[in-house]
Amino acid sequence: MEKISIKLDADKLKKMSDLVFILIEYIIIKFDKIIYIYLDFHKPIIENEIKLANISNKDKILNIGCGPIPATSIYIAKKTDADITAIDKNLQSVKKAEKLILKLKLDEKIRFFHANGLDFPLQEFDLILVSLGITEYYDILKYISQNMKDDARLIVRIGSSVNENLVEKD
Repeated sequence: MEKISIKLDADKLKKMSDLVFILIEYIIIKFDKIIYIYLDFHKPIIENEIKLANISNKDKILNIGCGPIPATSIYIAKKTDADITAIDKNLQSVKKAEKLILKLKLDEKIRFFHANGLDFPLQEFDLILVSLGITEYYDILKYISQNMKDDARLIVRIGSSVNENLVEKD
């Protein structure tokens, strides 16, 4: 096992797991019953984030890296009635997310854009949420820190290999 673990590159492994995760979401989105199980799986994490960030219906939220099943945006919209903008740089993910939101009748509360977190305008948002599956964490966080409004809140979901890379770049 030690010989195998030395050869594994954490960044490549993360990229591969992110791709697998996206593929799984693309499969799940085709089956209504599985979508609800998938959404329920994320519910405790998102409810905790709602409490920690004190999210209310007065907040304007940006979700960077929403994916084809935007569980975070869905639960925040349902629980808080906040105004949500969700972006993803993958056009297919945005199209699938838009269809799902129409099916769930949340299209009045969640808007989607095919966009990149490296240059999306941030000044109108009270809360910015950075999803786990995004790439270019360091660059996106640097952009956010330089462009978000002073009183905005930030939630960043990171894995351990990303955390190590952020520390090394500082």
